[in-house]
Amino acid sequence: MGKEFLSKNNIYFVERDINKDAAARMELQRRGISGVPTFLIGEDVVVGFDRAKLLQLIDHRLVRCEQCSQKMRVPVNKGKIKVKCPKCTHEFTVTT
Repeated sequence: MGKEFLSKNNIYFVERDINKDAAARMELQRRGISGVPTFLIGEDVVVGFDRAKLLQLIDHRLVRCEQCSQKMRVPVNKGKIKVKCPKCTHEFTVTT
């Protein structure tokens, strides 16, 4: 559910499977976290799937360039903003 929610909201994420990734498992142990899913957002931690908390902590969304489909991060809650694609330099406006 977490991956689907993040994808639907165009939120970039890196999935780490603690069953296959020893470093990820050790990171959770170091933080004293035993539940999954766990979302690490900057210095904040959300254990369990809490849509409202995740959206509160995430400060960006991904948008695609209208011309070349390059993905880029844009801030949220800024109203209409101009975006310039770093790949093709196309400029367009998005509402965040």
